[in-house]
Amino acid sequence: MKRLLLCLTLFICFPLSGMGQSIQLADSLFKQGKEYDDKGKMAESEFYYRESYNIYRQFQDTASWLKAGKEYGSAMVYRSKNEQAMELYKKLLEVDHPANDTYNRGDLYTSMGWSSNRMGKTKQAEKYYNRALPLAQQSGDSLLIGTVYNNLGRLYNRKGNTSKSLEYFERALNYYINKRYRSVTLSNIGRIYGDLSLYNQALEYANRSLKLQEEIGSVHLLANGYSQIGSIQSNLANYDQALISYKRALDYSQQASTPKLSSTILNNLGLLYKRLNEYDTAIDYYQQSLAISEENSGPRSIATTVNNIGQLYFNQDKTKEAEQYYRRALKIREQNGNNRDIASSLNSMLRLTIDQKDFKQATAYTNRLKAMGDSTDSYDMLQKASFFLGRIGQAQNQDEEALQHFKKAHSYSQYLSPRRQLAPIKDLARQYHKLGSDSAVTYGQKAIDIIEQHRSNAGALSDLKSGYFGKHSDFYTEVASWVLTYTSDVARAYKLVEQAKARALSDELAKASQNIDEQLPEKIRLERNQKRNKIDQLFSQLENTVNAQKREKLRQKIRNAELDYASYENKLQREHPRLKSLQPPKPITLKQAQNSVDEQTAILEYALAGNELLAFMISREDVRVETISRSSNTEELATELTTMVTNFKDAILSNASRTRLRSQSTALYNILLKPFENDLENFSNLTIVPDGALAYLPFEAISQGDQYLIENFNIKYVPSLTSLTLLKDPQSPARKNLLAVAGSNFVRNNDRGLQRDNLNNLPSTLIEVDSIATHFKNASILKDEQISEGALKNLLRQNNYQYVHLATHGIIDENQPNRSGLALSTDSEISASSTEDGMLHSSEIFGMNINSDMVVLSACNTGLGKIVGGEGMLGMQRSFFYAGTSTVVVSLWNVYDRSTASFMNEFYKSLLQQDTTTGWIDGTLRWIGWEQSIPFGTKAKAMREAKLKMIKHPLFNHPVYWAPFIVVGR
Repeated sequence: MKRLLLCLTLFICFPLSGMGQSIQLADSLFKQGKEYDDKGKMAESEFYYRESYNIYRQFQDTASWLKAGKEYGSAMVYRSKNEQAMELYKKLLEVDHPANDTYNRGDLYTSMGWSSNRMGKTKQAEKYYNRALPLAQQSGDSLLIGTVYNNLGRLYNRKGNTSKSLEYFERALNYYINKRYRSVTLSNIGRIYGDLSLYNQALEYANRSLKLQEEIGSVHLLANGYSQIGSIQSNLANYDQALISYKRALDYSQQASTPKLSSTILNNLGLLYKRLNEYDTAIDYYQQSLAISEENSGPRSIATTVNNIGQLYFNQDKTKEAEQYYRRALKIREQNGNNRDIASSLNSMLRLTIDQKDFKQATAYTNRLKAMGDSTDSYDMLQKASFFLGRIGQAQNQDEEALQHFKKAHSYSQYLSPRRQLAPIKDLARQYHKLGSDSAVTYGQKAIDIIEQHRSNAGALSDLKSGYFGKHSDFYTEVASWVLTYTSDVARAYKLVEQAKARALSDELAKASQNIDEQLPEKIRLERNQKRNKIDQLFSQLENTVNAQKREKLRQKIRNAELDYASYENKLQREHPRLKSLQPPKPITLKQAQNSVDEQTAILEYALAGNELLAFMISREDVRVETISRSSNTEELATELTTMVTNFKDAILSNASRTRLRSQSTALYNILLKPFENDLENFSNLTIVPDGALAYLPFEAISQGDQYLIENFNIKYVPSLTSLTLLKDPQSPARKNLLAVAGSNFVRNNDRGLQRDNLNNLPSTLIEVDSIATHFKNASILKDEQISEGALKNLLRQNNYQYVHLATHGIIDENQPNRSGLALSTDSEISASSTEDGMLHSSEIFGMNINSDMVVLSACNTGLGKIVGGEGMLGMQRSFFYAGTSTVVVSLWNVYDRSTASFMNEFYKSLLQQDTTTGWIDGTLRWIGWEQSIPFGTKAKAMREAKLKMIKHPLFNHPVYWAPFIVVGR
């Protein structure tokens, strides 16, 4: 009897030569094959079925030979050996024997239809099933009749006829008593509902199927079941549940032996990570899937992955690569003849042709898509056709016509899942704004409500949340701009802007503030650390491996370990009471923002979205907002600002003259500060909340007339005001302790640490930490041979330091932000089993408990990292915040160790001279809750004093020496 799903497993075959061959041996082998078959281990079952088949033929036991042959053929189909299986089925049909009766021939034709369908030969499959059905009915065997109906249901589903497909599946259920076959059919019905975007019904059937699969215990069926549930959860935007399901599916598929299933799961993982905006991870999974498909799967699987890779390239503006994959997928699908698959490729080609402004071809594709939707009653196809007609009209300035198409697309999307409703409603909102209608705000808010719902399901890991949210954060600023345009509601606009900033960081800080992780059982904390450490160790091995083949194997191990960790965290968050009950922090309101500052402080908060920049100046008594726009004929303002920031920094790094620096900073000043020039005269402190490329900008070095901005203001930075409120209050300054590390000696060794081959020695760091230490009565210092990763970690575990000063090289990994870190030592040998690699990585800092008022990263580029939309800079500072630090001092470019030694000495001297009291009246009012402001603090003031002294220094007065260091946090 035919199984309808797949499996994957490996085993070692052994020869049967020398064994006594007999009918009894064949029976035993057949029984073993059946046992492996029931467990879903198809490689083993194929082997035993083949051996029993050969012995039955040798002894001319025709009835048993036919029985074993059918099972041997089925096992080959599961193993993607379709052509060999078809040849065997044809031979078996020709056998002239009473055992080859009506039932047996019906079963063989069913098998041939099943194999043909798996190869994508739908017409051939239908022909075989139509031969099988009357034979099955004549035989009266309910299991065979149910199987034919079930397979016909799958066939018609592939052909796009869902109503007939459901009809056949329901018929099959009436004949099935066997748990295995009922589970398969329930799963197939779930797939139909999924294809119709009725995901809740789909999940119901999938769970009913999974319950039966768990009772059966087949790894083959379980792999399919969890893969299906993962796909449904992904479509419901329940990404954490999807990740857990795919992880289980992949585990089970690795215990089985059917490559096609593994390919499908890997493809679905690629799709999931694409939706989360993790493109590098997505392409890895897609390429793994394609490699397996090209060797073992039919054209439909190959086309799916090929088209997905094209979409990934298109999303990254790599249109040439995208077109190559799109056309290949469309050609395969047109040859295969499935309407739903062809529609998917038409969607891809439409995006491409509209992007290329080939509107004639785009209209032809759209009309074809609409005709397919009309003929199949597919809301999905009709929604897409209306959507693309709207895009075509929009691109040709036919705005009223475009609006009508977008309205239709939105109406059709109401029959689809919430995830599928998001793009149409965003397009409708934008079109209303283009036409000057305040309906833009209404529909924009509806879209944001959907985003907020989906964001909470993006997963437990902050990089997954930030990846998903990064795709949509700009839309919040768009809607905020519309709110200002149509309603002048500044408070509502500000709430939207703050909603778009540093959400993942705020979630992590909220969890840290409640000591959630510390309340987890010791076993869970140990398991979590082991999984994190495994990833770190694999990365360390990769960095120290040159051989290409070994590096690829290590990358595969890293992918598996990261998937295992992400799945573990998601499962933990869903099941552990403390994590499950944790509510995400609410973004700060405008009133709360005003209450958070004292009378001497102003906040400048920026939010970018395409051609607009929203700039808020917030003080205790007043709020002002400016919208800076660019016409559609120029490059986007975000791109323009990136260029301006880059040019300004390049001028600083090239030791440009003061005249040139003024010239380079004039445009930046006019956009960012001039609108508030008069108001800022009333303040001495500035808190900057940057966005996009502004996170790389040292505002202190911008010229304000004949002076640098730092000469007029104390300046500090925060990722968002919401995150600022969640940072821990500085500890009591009564005990001034210091931990200082001087990473001075770096030996080049090309056999070690590929990231660290070219690190220079830093002799002045020894002077730096010795000089700083003289200001403290109780200081711990690590330098020279004392420095090791383990020694630093032990000191941080055993003691709480008010200040931690780390003078060493910073290494930034923008592709893997968690791998950014501080180079500590390179003296010891690193092996595959090493637990430490001489680097203090962001991922390790994240898991530590560093209750310090301030961590100073006196190193190169420590303030840099990967910019993610809505989150800002993903760098080391975030890890230190999570570990318990309230303030982090970082650098924005490579610093000179000699000038830095002088600068840091001045910084600490000024810091310790600052009056650390806030005034007993303010302190009392804040303690009882009547004063809600957050003290501006002494760090930024000390930083300004140090920079002013450097500006007067005969050698180090240029911004290249003092401008890179900035204060972030409290």
